[in-house]
Amino acid sequence: MNSWREQIASGVDRESAVCAAFASLTVSVTEDLGPDRVVDTLSSECVRLLPIDSMEVFLPGLKLERCPPVVEEGPALESFETGSEVAVENLPAEIRRWPGYVARVVEQGYTAVSAIPMRAMEETIGSIALLSAETAVLSAEDRRLGQALADVAALCLLQQRELHHYRTLSGQLQNALDSRVIIEQAKGMLAERAGVDLGAAFQRLRAFARSSNRKVSEVAREFVAGTLDSEKLLRRRNR
Repeated sequence: MNSWREQIASGVDRESAVCAAFASLTVSVTEDLGPDRVVDTLSSECVRLLPIDSMEVFLPGLKLERCPPVVEEGPALESFETGSEVAVENLPAEIRRWPGYVARVVEQGYTAVSAIPMRAMEETIGSIALLSAETAVLSAEDRRLGQALADVAALCLLQQRELHHYRTLSGQLQNALDSRVIIEQAKGMLAERAGVDLGAAFQRLRAFARSSNRKVSEVAREFVAGTLDSEKLLRRRNR
């Protein structure tokens, strides 16, 4: 019996291990641990639960600190492009099909691969290549488990991407709101001190900002804080 099978004594034990694997993947989203954590968890759980010796992840467009991008031909790229599984039980026989890939992987001691797409919400974001030193493809049951793990990881990565997008957007909106508030405050103060209306006060702020090559919000913030040479601003005529 292989080492990964020795770790799972019965079907009940494997079921518990599979549930724990899915839980570990979802934790990466709830705790916002980043894409590298998702990929690390996916890799470790696949090696732990499936009859494989190693795994590679292909995620074009996503920069990972601990997973260098794979830029070559091979089953992972083909699986990503087609959205389908690519299984090869004898890699050396495919040297003409993927010369660079086969040479690299066989040199590392692997002779079989099952590439599975990473899909979520009808979007294929990447793929995984499950590598084995034995010339045998995964069983249908193992392929289904590998696909389920890959799909959950893909969903986690997409959710992290959406969270990052909304946080960035929220930060931008908050900055815009803060800038508008300080500008309105500066307009009121300047209008009162210079004896002009709010429109004229804003024109003075904007003209002063342009002449000093700065943002209106920066000028407004310094004016409110009292760190700006306000006499120049007060004496400035509306053009």
